[in-house]
Amino acid sequence: MKLLNNAIAVMFLSFIIGVLADLVLRRMPFYGWMSARYVFADSKTYERLGVEWFRKMLLATPLRMFNTSIKLPKHRDLQLLKDIQKHIATAEVSHWVGFAVMMVLTIYAWGVYGPKVGLSFVFFNTLGNLYPCLLQQYNKRRLYQLIAAMERRKSCP
Repeated sequence: MKLLNNAIAVMFLSFIIGVLADLVLRRMPFYGWMSARYVFADSKTYERLGVEWFRKMLLATPLRMFNTSIKLPKHRDLQLLKDIQKHIATAEVSHWVGFAVMMVLTIYAWGVYGPKVGLSFVFFNTLGNLYPCLLQQYNKRRLYQLIAAMERRKSCP
């Protein structure tokens, strides 16, 4: 299988598997719980890991055209922010599934093709799945704060 020694091809395959798995997982009762979790309790940890740098890198490349439904518009209303929240959850869960799939394939590729191919899998899995997950979590935390502020403002007379 030539595909399994190409880390970039496997990364894109993991994206596809992640999107398909998200369609199934969305119907499960634990989806809301799963999409509301954070890897790190403190938002500063995400910043120390370079998530803001990764975000800037994404915005400077053609990759910014993916997930255009997650952009905050100038005119913000509560329902729109909640829709963006759902899109963030979908993107995050899809990338987590892709991360898990690619980790399994990393172990396989490392064993069959050696450490050089295995390390390329680790690199592309980190860049293509782990950092997007962390970025979605970072954005999700900021969005939840904005939604909470808007709800407080709406409830005050």
